[in-house]
Amino acid sequence: MPKTENVEQLYSLIYCRVSSKRQVLEGNGLDSQEKRCHDRSNAKGYIFEKSFPDEGISGSLFDRPAMQRLIAYIDAHPNKQFVVIFDDLKRFARDYVVHIKIKAELVNRGVKLECLNFNFEDSDENEFIEGILALHGELERKQNRTQVIQKQKARLERGFWAFCPPIGLKTVKTKEDGKVLVPAEPYATIFKEAIEGYETNILVTQDEVRQFIERKYREQGVTRQVSIHGVQETLRNPLYAGYIEYKPWGVERRVGRHKGIISKETFQNVQDKLLGRTKVHLRKDYSLDFPLRSWAVCAGCGNPYTGSWVGGRTRRYPTYACNHRECPYHFKSVQKGRIEPEFENLLKSKRIGEGVDGLAKAIFMDAWEDGKGAVLEDTKAVESQLLAIDEQIGNLAKRVGATDNQVLVEVYEAQISKLAEERKGIEPKQVEPQFTDEQFGTALDSVLQALENPLLLWKSENMEDIRTIQYMYFDEPPRYDYVNGFGTVKYSDAINLFSAFGSDKTPSVETEGNEPSSAKSD
Repeated sequence: MPKTENVEQLYSLIYCRVSSKRQVLEGNGLDSQEKRCHDRSNAKGYIFEKSFPDEGISGSLFDRPAMQRLIAYIDAHPNKQFVVIFDDLKRFARDYVVHIKIKAELVNRGVKLECLNFNFEDSDENEFIEGILALHGELERKQNRTQVIQKQKARLERGFWAFCPPIGLKTVKTKEDGKVLVPAEPYATIFKEAIEGYETNILVTQDEVRQFIERKYREQGVTRQVSIHGVQETLRNPLYAGYIEYKPWGVERRVGRHKGIISKETFQNVQDKLLGRTKVHLRKDYSLDFPLRSWAVCAGCGNPYTGSWVGGRTRRYPTYACNHRECPYHFKSVQKGRIEPEFENLLKSKRIGEGVDGLAKAIFMDAWEDGKGAVLEDTKAVESQLLAIDEQIGNLAKRVGATDNQVLVEVYEAQISKLAEERKGIEPKQVEPQFTDEQFGTALDSVLQALENPLLLWKSENMEDIRTIQYMYFDEPPRYDYVNGFGTVKYSDAINLFSAFGSDKTPSVETEGNEPSSAKSD
């Protein structure tokens, strides 16, 4: 009786990959790869199981999402005999070491490999040819990367940004120059006001800049959160001043071909302030004669009030006015002697009670210690990442010294270069404390003094003290109506809390703002 040959059924898994998001969006590559692999599966009589496409993933990476899912799928079906089909060796990997590692992962699981343009055979000659093709794929990848870098560097040197734009800027395509940076609203205006406010000490600290940006975001319906690190990057970014710079490629700062959202003078003043080289003065239009100028806003249109001395028959009069042409109160003057006393009433209405200063100090000190702890944790996390990278670089350097294989030497050196670039990207994330304990203590004394007697700072001869009161007491600039005076005012949460402790109100009740009584006529 003749024997019946028992042929085990093979199940096909298809792996395909494209390396750029553009190929994914334009539909180039994945569909055609998958179709050719399906045709091979049908021609061989395999039972097709599943496709695993990697979209926009470099062939130099071992940890690819689809490849990891493919391996997990094989592990989840141990009783099936699989064959993995792919279109080209370059789709499998474009790095020699990665090629060897992925092949080992699959072969060790008993998986058969089939490539449409290469036959896997168990021979020394075939293994040699496979290695040469894998190295050739890696060489092509590196050459492509070099060409891309050369083109991008040339564009940077001509004054054009070659990467993704930061928040507040976007790229538009022009006939003459290709992609050029332009402002992106509403972020551009928000960042411009924030950076200029920091320059002029209207926003004294980086945390005030953060709070200002988040408040403007809320006004625009933006839910994005802002970190101190994000504020630091914004203040230091030369793109906002119309400069181009990319130090990793040796492109020094130069005037770009795009228009910045702030002046170059403002940018330099901000850098000097960040480095502590100079004390930036307040802008000239912030006069002690008109402390509410550019702070209080018109209830009719939402634009800030201006302030000026108006000439009369016998003398000049200090007045505030809204100069917005479309406002119903356009050029209607409000006497300084009317609006400023009403503003002082707002401060008096939120004066904290006796004994609350000790509570306030304890709260601020706790917040300060928590902040220092957070900075320390962030610093430790970054240091841990840097140590891990240094360890990997050290291990690779030892491998370079221990091998005579030039191919492996080049592979290790490429990995060292990649890790070094990764290290450069992590180093700027180290967060330095903005203030010392002594500086914080001095600032805290001023805050407690302002809480105890806000009118003392408000009536000082220092414009920074006046601005401190405004930003400390109010969550947003108060609106002033020409007829009815100040309406509902949104005090800061801290002021609401401390004033509630000093009154009959319970601090658990949310008090967003008060509507004070005000004069109805000049």
